Amino acid sequence: MITAHSGCNGTADNSREYLLHAMELPVDAFEVDVRRDARGALFLSHDPASEAVVFLADAFEMLHEHPEKKINCDLKQSGLERDVVELAQKYGVENQLIFTGRVNPELFVKGKAVFPQVLWFANLEVFRPEAEKRIEEGMEEEAVREALQQVLLEMKEYETAGINWSFEIAERIWERAKELGTGISVWTVNEERDLKIWLERDVENITSRNIAGLFRCKNEKSQEDVK
Repeated sequence: MITAHSGCNGTADNSREYLLHAMELPVDAFEVDVRRDARGALFLSHDPASEAVVFLADAFEMLHEHPEKKINCDLKQSGLERDVVELAQKYGVENQLIFTGRVNPELFVKGKAVFPQVLWFANLEVFRPEAEKRIEEGMEEEAVREALQQVLLEMKEYETAGINWSFEIAERIWERAKELGTGISVWTVNEERDLKIWLERDVENITSRNIAGLFRCKNEKSQEDVK
């Protein structure tokens, strides 16, 4: 999959302008950040905001006209899963949902998944909330790889579509993930040199703000494959 990151191609993050733009892009999915406001309504914002500008219902209403696309709801608060699914059902887009972010893994236990129609790419912090910070602080490389491998093994207990890790972190473990049959979603890959690398690795999803550059790299790869 190719996913347009919120604010791609110079649009404002989580804005109506971005949503309209994403609907016209030849992408498989588009990402939005989801929060709940003081009145309980789901709205789009990466960070806490005093006022909701665009509601998740607005995005679902647009998505209903594009059954070929999926929406990656990156949950910025815990406990939003049920409300997001119920709202999606009202607009007939419940089968177009992808979850990332603060997702409760107990909702996706193998054989007991509450939302089997939802694709869940699991963020590292769901299983190892301290791992990203320790990696950024200079955790020894051998310890990094061991910790990441433990996460991959733990994920086997859940109905995940795979990992949803920054490409810098996924770089350390992607080969092992492939060996284990774990899907790989990487974000946010913007530079063309990095896009080319991850396209070659044939991962399940690449999320990017640079959609034009991504498709340029993708077309170049297709031409090379033909040769």
